[in-house]
Amino acid sequence: MESYTLFGFMAILGESLKNFLKHGKLMASITLLILSLRSLLFLANTFSIKPLLKDLITNATFLQLTTPGTSEFAKLVTAVRQDLQVFAGLEWIFIVTIYVTSLFCAATTILASGVTHRGIDISIKELLLRVVKSWKRPFITWFYIALFELGYGFLTWATLIPLVLIFPDHVTFSAIIIFILAAVFLSYLAVVWNLAFVVSVLEEKCGIDALGRAAELVKGLKLCGFFLNIVFGILSLVLIPGFRLVNSKQLTTIRLSIVLLSVNCSWLIRMFSLMAFTVFYYECKNNQGEKEIGSLEYTKLSTAAQVSADIP
Repeated sequence: MESYTLFGFMAILGESLKNFLKHGKLMASITLLILSLRSLLFLANTFSIKPLLKDLITNATFLQLTTPGTSEFAKLVTAVRQDLQVFAGLEWIFIVTIYVTSLFCAATTILASGVTHRGIDISIKELLLRVVKSWKRPFITWFYIALFELGYGFLTWATLIPLVLIFPDHVTFSAIIIFILAAVFLSYLAVVWNLAFVVSVLEEKCGIDALGRAAELVKGLKLCGFFLNIVFGILSLVLIPGFRLVNSKQLTTIRLSIVLLSVNCSWLIRMFSLMAFTVFYYECKNNQGEKEIGSLEYTKLSTAAQVSADIP
């Protein structure tokens, strides 16, 4: 059984990069496909709501200059209401589409990383077909994880609000401390959640079963997964200054390019984190004495079986 030190996660990062380079054609194709989908969704959302927002702002401006009770005022109120309804509907559609696409991209990344790690030769078409056939498992697991994250967020705010009321003179300091502690503890809890999502893609498990399987696998290596989350969390924070480079004085093309670059970079970090947790999944299995057999199955090797295998 392999023993990990405090910096054992570095080996996982190196193995993830090695897997990417091992099957560069497959991984590059998957990366290009994912970034293209994300970029198209971002651009479609931007260009679809831009004229709507312009019309909404124009109507709202004229509304403030129009005398209430007149027919013109009533027409502007109706126009503003319709613009808001269309805007809410479009944004809801794009939010759902983005979440579904993100789920698909995450599952594709994990499966591609898994088959690459095990040296399985597979075409992009077959890979995508496997993801489509097994979409229910990662979706159910993602739903459970989203509920846990929502509950954790509620508890964080429920803790922050009383402290703000008790110490009104130190609101900023209290908020910063609470959010830092909450983010660190979330990174610790997310080890099981992230691993459960990987389990739901690579095994016939989902939901609570995947979470239970992940909690069992991660025993003894949770600190390693915690450091993985910390590293990728810090890398994501590095991208925040990129969004601040955008200002109203720049050309529309420049603003879109900066935001699109930042969005794609954030997804590249997300992809690499999924690849790292896929490698972490296999290392956890090795740590528990499990060995893969067949395509994407596993078995647990007992001590007796290992001893008998050594006896001639």
